[in-house]
Amino acid sequence: MSPKQQSILLGAGVAALLSTSYLSLINCLCCLGVIIGGLAATWHYTDSNQLTIKPGDGAVMGLSAGALGALVALVLNFVLIKMGIRHDLAMTNLMIDLMGDNLPREQYNELMAQSEAPVRFGSYFFGFNQLIGIVVSAVFGAIGGAIGAAIFKKGPAEDAIEPGLI
Repeated sequence: MSPKQQSILLGAGVAALLSTSYLSLINCLCCLGVIIGGLAATWHYTDSNQLTIKPGDGAVMGLSAGALGALVALVLNFVLIKMGIRHDLAMTNLMIDLMGDNLPREQYNELMAQSEAPVRFGSYFFGFNQLIGIVVSAVFGAIGGAIGAAIFKKGPAEDAIEPGLI
């Protein structure tokens, strides 16, 4: 496995961890958990190899880490839901608590039905929301990777030509 792949896996692990369970609420702040995953990938790569990478290369690493992290978080979250840890209802319950008396009866009943419905494999993994989540995670991972490339500069640029080789 190449050093770049190792760094992407590390960043994906960070993004997945910060997107799992109640920690996923950190992503309500402009996908901060996924951005941190992209930053972690570029930090690890530049620090391990003592070099500087272009923001575009950092963005590609962050994009990969964000998308992979979203897929891993999807699996981990499904396992937690099946174990009875319904963290996926945190926002629904918050809406019910904040707006319960002001919601029309039909909306209140729909929210309650959603919170009590079982989660099924097919609808969970292949739903439109999951696809959007992976795309959004990839975009914000790329942002984190580009920021990381600009911040974590170590040694010569990755594509620098050694003096005397021309």
